[in-house]
Amino acid sequence: MKSIITCVMLWVCIAGCSTTGSLVRLAPDYSDLPADELRALATQIEVIVSKGESEFVLDIPAGLRMDTPEMNQAIRTRSIRHSLLFELLDSGFATEGRNGLIAIKRSSAYKKATTSRQRDREAMLVMSENRNRWALYEGLLEANGWAPGNLSAVQETFFQARVPLMGVGQQYAPLE
Repeated sequence: MKSIITCVMLWVCIAGCSTTGSLVRLAPDYSDLPADELRALATQIEVIVSKGESEFVLDIPAGLRMDTPEMNQAIRTRSIRHSLLFELLDSGFATEGRNGLIAIKRSSAYKKATTSRQRDREAMLVMSENRNRWALYEGLLEANGWAPGNLSAVQETFFQARVPLMGVGQQYAPLE
């Protein structure tokens, strides 16, 4: 019985860590990246997503690679779900993080304003959105041969590309 409890506690810790992200976040380092090209690509992708364009052609800046079906599918799927995510951000119960991911702000007000079914749907929405964002971030690292240490710069670049496209009153981590 003690081993079952230990396993459950370990699972909860692992699941909790995977949903909240890393406790340590490195400051973005753009020294090894083509920062201007990455910024242009991120802006282009976020505009496509914000317009809900599921059919698109990317104008990939010279020197960058983004030719995997997984990355294109991630953009397509994000575009399709954008209106739902925009509604969630409009509600004030979700926020854009500097780490390039969406987070639900769990509070008693959120619980009172929503049903259990709605919270489940919104949790799935956020998890799916974040999964697609990770596919882009990690896909760019891999396709371009960038070091894992460049991940925070990629995340920050996409975050900065998204902020100007957000609606009035939608919340995001403050820009530094």
